[in-house]
Amino acid sequence: MASSLTLGSTDDTMFCHLCTNVRASAYCLDCQIYLCPSCESQHKKFPTFKDHRLLTDNKMPSFYPTCHGTDDLNKCSDHPQEEIRFFCASHDSIYCCICNTTKHSSCQQKYIPDICKDFIESGEYKDLTAFFQNTAKTSINCLQDIENCIKKVDHLSSSQVEKLRKFKALIIAYLDQREKELLHEIHLTRDQDLAALQKLQTSADTIKSDLNKALANLKSHEDNANNLFIASKRAHALLNQLTSSLEDITSKTKYREYDLEKDPMLEVLLKNAAGMAQLYMSPGKRTYLCPKANILSK
Repeated sequence: MASSLTLGSTDDTMFCHLCTNVRASAYCLDCQIYLCPSCESQHKKFPTFKDHRLLTDNKMPSFYPTCHGTDDLNKCSDHPQEEIRFFCASHDSIYCCICNTTKHSSCQQKYIPDICKDFIESGEYKDLTAFFQNTAKTSINCLQDIENCIKKVDHLSSSQVEKLRKFKALIIAYLDQREKELLHEIHLTRDQDLAALQKLQTSADTIKSDLNKALANLKSHEDNANNLFIASKRAHALLNQLTSSLEDITSKTKYREYDLEKDPMLEVLLKNAAGMAQLYMSPGKRTYLCPKANILSK
């Protein structure tokens, strides 16, 4: 027994575990605690402790017990130096001798060594293990659900990116087609206006040439008054004709002015924050519904 006990005071005076600085009069072998006369009297009154073995006087060990086990599982949460010995059905709690006296003296107490013998065969333990097994299955299903959701999230992202790129390609194709149409219209307008102006230019060049020839012909007859008079009359008629032609060319010398402007609908689209497309979110979608937990009754 000495291997599981700690040395007491130097004068072998042992003190009560439950009281402060009160000399012990007995030692409970089952609870492994020292008791003063008052605590010893109370200890004997509890039906739970009726079969406990008490050592008194010089039969008491002169060593304090250490922690009554090497496993933290058996240690009291409120008194780590004490071993769990009791169960309170009223509070569904487990505790040590000190808690038994200070917190649960009026409770329905049970001594754990007495009630644990057949616990492994009890319905409570069987329900507990079944609950663990069911919960383990639920956790597997939950993990599978998470994995499925991860796959669906990745697939959804990929499909929407592909859809977005198709939108972009459609818009680019439309813009490319519209660009071709506008370029054709611009070039056609240019070609038509150039052709008309070039035709007028040719006519104007011809008139200029005819005027130069008529003037030269008129000058050539200046040494003969008779011929000069006849040439002048003919030149006058030709000059009237060429002047009329020049007036006609002048009235037709023009081109069409044009300016490229954005379509109002495009302006609205460019100012729209959503722009080309927009994501519409829906509530989260689940692929697996976790069954309602079957909480064990206490």
